[in-house]
This record gives sequence, C-alpha cells and structure tokens, in this order.
Amino acid sequence: MQRTLSILLSLATVTFLFTATGAQAGTVYRATLTEATDERVHVIRRAPWVCNGTDCATDQARSGAANTCYSLVRELGTVSAFIVDSEAMSEEALAACNEAAS
Repeated sequence: MQRTLSILLSLATVTFLFTATGAQAGTVYRATLTEATDERVHVIRRAPWVCNGTDCATDQARSGAANTCYSLVRELGTVSAFIVDSEAMSEEALAACNEAAS
C-alpha cells in the first residue's frame, strides 16, 4: 500500500513538473489588430502568425500572454482584442500591452 502511494505521488509530481514547464505548448493566441495587415503570414519571435485582415492567430508562441501580446503589437501595431485559448485579455492588460509597445 505504501509503495503504491509512493509511486502515485511520484507520477503526480513528474506530471506536474512536465506540464508546468511546457504550459505554453499548444496554447492558441488570437488577436484583432486595429489596422489590417496586407501580409498573410508574419513570423514573430519564431512563431508564425496567420492573419486575415485584422484577425491573426498562432498556436506556436512560447512566451506568456503579456510577452506574446507585446511582441505582436511591436511588429504589427495596436490590438483591440487579445485572446489566450478562449479567454480574453482584460482591458487593463490590453491597454498595458498597447502602451508598452509604443
């Protein structure tokens, strides 16, 4: 019984550490630009962003939401919306992102 508990605890710890270090992998980022871009694909910090007018998305960014937003704004201009998976960035965080990239 104690051996089984020890094994389960070890597996849980390894799983936690693995998912914590790879948390950004597979995260989907979507942004709405305030001005349309003419190019369809933009590579920003080694992540390809696919854009259609003002709508852009990537699932290959490896930074957190704030850094990813900042990098996008610095390259493509201000955004009116920034969504991580299905959760929209707060108005305050969005304003800070747009401000920081100015």
